[in-house]
Amino acid sequence: MDFIYQNNTFKTLVFLSFLLLSGCAFVGQLAIPMESIDEPSGPYDIGTQIFFWTDESRSEQYTIDPTDLRKLLVQIWYPAQIKEGHQKTTHMVFPELALGSLAKTLNAPAGLIKHGGQLMSSAVKGAHPIEGEVFPLILFSHGDGGVATQNLSQIEMLVSQGYVVIAPNHTYNASITFDKYRNPMVYQSNVTWQEQALHNKKYYANRLIRYRYEDMAFVLDTISNEKLFSLPNPYYKIIDFGRVGIMGHSMGAGTSYHALINDARIQSAVALDGWFFPLDQKTFSTQTKKPFLHLAQEEFLSLEIEGDINNSESGIINFDIHNTILQNNSNSFMVYVKKSLHYDFTDFKQIYIQDRPLTFPLSGLGEVSKSTIKQIMNKSILEFFNYSLKNNIFDTTVLDKHNKDIKVNYDIN
Repeated sequence: MDFIYQNNTFKTLVFLSFLLLSGCAFVGQLAIPMESIDEPSGPYDIGTQIFFWTDESRSEQYTIDPTDLRKLLVQIWYPAQIKEGHQKTTHMVFPELALGSLAKTLNAPAGLIKHGGQLMSSAVKGAHPIEGEVFPLILFSHGDGGVATQNLSQIEMLVSQGYVVIAPNHTYNASITFDKYRNPMVYQSNVTWQEQALHNKKYYANRLIRYRYEDMAFVLDTISNEKLFSLPNPYYKIIDFGRVGIMGHSMGAGTSYHALINDARIQSAVALDGWFFPLDQKTFSTQTKKPFLHLAQEEFLSLEIEGDINNSESGIINFDIHNTILQNNSNSFMVYVKKSLHYDFTDFKQIYIQDRPLTFPLSGLGEVSKSTIKQIMNKSILEFFNYSLKNNIFDTTVLDKHNKDIKVNYDIN
């Protein structure tokens, strides 16, 4: 979807992010009912940690201070040794602070937004990493106006199955993030880039996706060192840096494909209902055998199929670029999910209870059930990364149970 240029769409995205953090008292619980995501079923327990990293090689492009450097809130999830009694973390980072800031952004009464902060994850903050094993690394890039935990269902599933996952909040491109002093930084546009977009949307979008990729490259550079700045890196010994993949939703999917083609360290990529419009022609036209999985709504099969991402001028370009990517990638995997829309490929589908009376209807969520979409996504993603990063044979029957809900196209090298 053309998130960058459609203000109404951004407001919807902020509202959806708000759902992860909010809820109202009695009225809100009726109109916006929510529940925590399911615990993953893999054999590994999950630890997590939050960092505040500064990329001293890059200036911040969203502020007017010429001395301001690019700062990122980064979260890592990893197989851990969990002792009984350890408390699991909330779904979102600093929910109380985020609630207040997003309430202000949305002009919502702060007193009405409560129970979203009680949504829980399955991870224990600061748990000791498991010893004696090494795991592939997955980078995650959220969508434009999203947050790093917007696909926590898939992140925790992967970690429980023997992966390490790391994700930044793309500062000012996330709905909300924080600096090391816990000051909120909310979504905003780069004014100069926005003015350029009036004349050339593609130029603006490509600058943004490159800027986001630089975030991902910096995160990978940093976690690959034996020291995290001046401190020992407790995750260095559990990560196999020869097995690195990337995954992203929407704009994060485009970011992921840019990384796949332009970063030799990235071996495979997963796109979730991808926004490929920002990619430059050299990137999307490059012939490659690097494994690529795209989980998407059925609209990517044909523009005649109703959906909510390719129904604009730039959306048609997005559709065409997607087809060019598939033509030039001889190791591609497509899973088209029937009756799905853009936000079905995020945790918004999992936490928001759609089928209760008086529930507020949200655009971007389709008719596919939350159980169906979660199973399709988790099975596909795990099978793909096991194939591309653990050298397993790809099981083309893994989704046979869901044949009535999907169409698939595998081009296995």
